[in-house]
Amino acid sequence: MQNTSLLLVEDNILDARLITSRLQKIGYEALTHVGSLEEAVNWLKTAARVDVIVLDLTLPDSMGLHTFQFLHQRFAHIPIVILSGRNDQELAIKAVSLGAQDYVFKSEASSCVLQRSIRYAIERRHRLEMEMNMIAMDRDLEYAREIQRHLLPQTLPEIAGVDMASAYIPANWTGGDFFDVIPISRQAKNNHDLWQPAHLMSEEDKLNSIWGLTIADVSSHGFAPSLIMVDTRRVLRTCSHILQDPGEILTFANRAVSEVTLEGQFVTLCYGRYDPLERTLEYCSAGHPFWVINTEGIRSMPDYNGPALGLLHDYQYGTDGKLQLKIGEILLVVTDGLYECRSDDGELFGIERVCEVIHQHREKPGKEIVKQILKAIYRFSGSLRSEDDITILLIKMVE
Repeated sequence: MQNTSLLLVEDNILDARLITSRLQKIGYEALTHVGSLEEAVNWLKTAARVDVIVLDLTLPDSMGLHTFQFLHQRFAHIPIVILSGRNDQELAIKAVSLGAQDYVFKSEASSCVLQRSIRYAIERRHRLEMEMNMIAMDRDLEYAREIQRHLLPQTLPEIAGVDMASAYIPANWTGGDFFDVIPISRQAKNNHDLWQPAHLMSEEDKLNSIWGLTIADVSSHGFAPSLIMVDTRRVLRTCSHILQDPGEILTFANRAVSEVTLEGQFVTLCYGRYDPLERTLEYCSAGHPFWVINTEGIRSMPDYNGPALGLLHDYQYGTDGKLQLKIGEILLVVTDGLYECRSDDGELFGIERVCEVIHQHREKPGKEIVKQILKAIYRFSGSLRSEDDITILLIKMVE
């Protein structure tokens, strides 16, 4: 209470002395007394801090609820306890409905009553401020989530010979996972051509383009990793149009990521350049596995050597390999939030179950296969709310 600053607005000198005495008796030493509405406004404009206003409604320059409303409209952040000589229940109810924290009759304003009213007024104000801050934070997080979703491919390109599908489920408002499908022109006439979005490309342009495929998982999840995700995406998109070798692209990306990550933070990432004319995927992985599932349902995990981005600033990545993909094969690139979902008894879903679901539904379109994977996880764990973000990029080779 010694740190609580009060403003008593009371024109009756005797009442003011009595109330001041009672407040000081219970420990409210930081107390200022003024006798009119004008004085109260002038004080509040210059005061460094006022925690509660104790207000009489009958003043020389203002009468009734207008007194309260005038102060409340101009200083809404300060709780007001009305102290009135009018024992009017209807007036008290109306005052509280308009925003007063309490309405105390002067005849009942003992030290105990005043202490309780002031304490409750401060607590209610703090609770309201916390609620308002939470609402504002939720609004900001929702906005951040929408921005992040907009950074992911809104639609996947329709490329001859490829059936592509995806899913993205963040564990929190925002996530550290991302995936991207980047059109890279083989014969760009100018810089503008380099950035032509996929939905504006002709079928011939799509065939004559290389497609940068990437999926990444920033360590941890939430708002901070989402910032690293945005920066990593930007670097990869830029490098994809300047450099051709996947190893060089990840070497450059690693240096950029190392500059923005804190100690212990890293990004696992797989990057590949898919050529639809040759059906080949030249790839480099930074600690992020992916799988190829053949027509017999047998999965293989291509070799990779590089560490996650952000761990070794000067690491030189090299292209890990070049795959010749065949009709009927399925390329599966996911983040570990998918296969690390757990059942009620703690059992992991596992990559084996993911591949089994894919093999069972391999004749279906890519979107349906992804849907079946998510259904299987839901049946296994009872929810799609994982402890980690879930991201899927599935690419099926078709005629």
